[in-house]
Amino acid sequence: PFPLGYCNVGTVVAVGLHVSGFQVGDRVSSNGPHAELVVVPQNLCALIPDGVSQEAASFTVLASIGLQGIRLAQPTFGETFVVSGLGLIGLLTAQLLVAQGCRVLGLDPDPQKCSLARDLGLTVLTLSSGIDPVDWCLDHTGGVGVDGVLVTASTASSEPMHTAAKACRQRGR
Repeated sequence: PFPLGYCNVGTVVAVGLHVSGFQVGDRVSSNGPHAELVVVPQNLCALIPDGVSQEAASFTVLASIGLQGIRLAQPTFGETFVVSGLGLIGLLTAQLLVAQGCRVLGLDPDPQKCSLARDLGLTVLTLSSGIDPVDWCLDHTGGVGVDGVLVTASTASSEPMHTAAKACRQRGR
């Protein structure tokens, strides 16, 4: 386990004057500062449904980062997407794409992250293997290219963006 940063889970202790949809005692997940007590705008706070543990709800903010990328890319059922960078946000993003009916190819230089992604059922290339990622993506799409790429990599290199552009089919996203 490690600290998740600005992913808060807690109970509402007070509600602002113009806030609706929340009441004192509600369990919520929010994106706020590190603190025991936080003030969070209404649009950065969500009710935690019954049956969802606080531990699971703590991933809400991280998953929303990947979800926003997915919304912008507009994947449809049966499409093939690459997730480049298989850290926590990348793995959450990949799982959301799979749940949406997409085929997901994962790219990461870290063999341990790639192993975890494989355990989750993804088709993965460890970038440190020396295999060209563009050729690998083309091999996995019958030479057409992927429908889209979501880059969740943490790097100063522009290589993930170059790979994304080259691995996409014509009019890929």
